[in-house]
Amino acid sequence: MADRDDADSTPRAADDGGALSRRSALTAAGLLAAGAGVASAQTASSRPGTETSGRQIGNAPAPANAVEFRARFAQTGNSGESFTGYGYLTRASGAEDADLFAGSLFNETTALLTAYATGNLARRILDQSVHSLDIEGTLTIYQRPSPGATFADPTSFEVGVAVARFDLTLQDILTVFAPAQGIPTLAGAMRQTLAGPVAGGRPDRRFGHVGSKARLFATGLGSLVDPVTLNANLEMVGHWVIE
Repeated sequence: MADRDDADSTPRAADDGGALSRRSALTAAGLLAAGAGVASAQTASSRPGTETSGRQIGNAPAPANAVEFRARFAQTGNSGESFTGYGYLTRASGAEDADLFAGSLFNETTALLTAYATGNLARRILDQSVHSLDIEGTLTIYQRPSPGATFADPTSFEVGVAVARFDLTLQDILTVFAPAQGIPTLAGAMRQTLAGPVAGGRPDRRFGHVGSKARLFATGLGSLVDPVTLNANLEMVGHWVIE
C-alpha cells in the first residue's frame, strides 16, 4: 500500500494544468520527431550513393562490387611497353540484365556496355618467377546501340556512346608457373573523369559521377607471344569497388 505522503507528493495541476500538460507533451513529441528526422538525414548522408539511389549505375557503396567485367589485354611494342584492354561489363550496381545484354546469352556478342582501355608501361621489375609492372592509362565505358562486339576485333568494344571514363594507375603482378605461361593480377586506382547519361530506365540516370574514386582488381591467365619483345596476351575477369 502506498504511503499517503507519497501520494500527496505528486504535484497537483492548476486549473489550466491539463492544457499545459498537453502542450508539454506535444512539444516533447515535436522535439523527438525533429531529432529523429535529423538522425535519419545524418544516417542517409553517411552512406555513399544514398542520395543518388536510382539515378546512377556502377556506384554501389563499398564494400560491394560496383562493377564486374570480363576482358582481354594485349601487351605490344618493341619492349612490351604498350597495353590495350577490351571487354564488357557482366554486372553493375543499379543496372538490370537488360541494360547489360541483349537476350539471355551473356557474352561479348550480346554485351551492351563495353569497355576499352589503353595504357603505357611506367616501370618494370623482373625477377625469377614473379614480375611487377606499373601501368598508367585510361578506361572508357561505351553504351552500344545494339550488340555485336567480338574479341576478334578489339575496336568493336569502343562502338557507341561514351558513358564513363577513368584514369588508371595499376600494378600488374605476373606469376610465371610454366614456360610462356603466367597468372597476371591487376590492382590499382581509378578516378572518374566523365559521367554521361545512360539510355533506358530513368531519364536522369548516369554512369557514376565525376571525381569518383575506386579500386580495381582483376586476375586471369597470360600467354607470352614473343620472348624478345615481351609481347603477351591476357584473358582476365575483375571488378572495382568505390572508395
